[in-house]
Amino acid sequence: AIIMITKRRTRTAALTLAAAAAFTLAGSGAATAAPAIPLTIGQETPKPDAAGAHGSFSYEIGVGELCYTLDVTGLSTPAAAAHIHLVSTNAVVVPLTTPTTGTSSGCATVERSLLQQIVRNPGAYYVNVHTQTFSGGQVQGTLST
Repeated sequence: AIIMITKRRTRTAALTLAAAAAFTLAGSGAATAAPAIPLTIGQETPKPDAAGAHGSFSYEIGVGELCYTLDVTGLSTPAAAAHIHLVSTNAVVVPLTTPTTGTSSGCATVERSLLQQIVRNPGAYYVNVHTQTFSGGQVQGTLST
């Protein structure tokens, strides 16, 4: 009986550790990195009438932060702002460093619950880059995993 209890406790402990590790990775995103997301004018609404602008956005979710690299080229005027938005409301949920020279990167501190939501449903969020000419955004891309 002691061997059974020890095996059961060991198995329970192992399962608990595995579940905690899975939650930690999914929740904190320690291993959650997305491939580069294309940014195009075609994804903006209304669609800008300026051809040639495009870019990419890559991100990784860590403990309490979202680290990213944002590259854009061919914008009509220099970038004025960049954000991650919630699709359903268009609300800004993560401000990003403006890629004034075409590239920006950094890590934004983000609430854990929002990071978990992004990990669970990245398609509910998009990143876009705004310019003076296109204040609503000139290039955009939906997050993915």
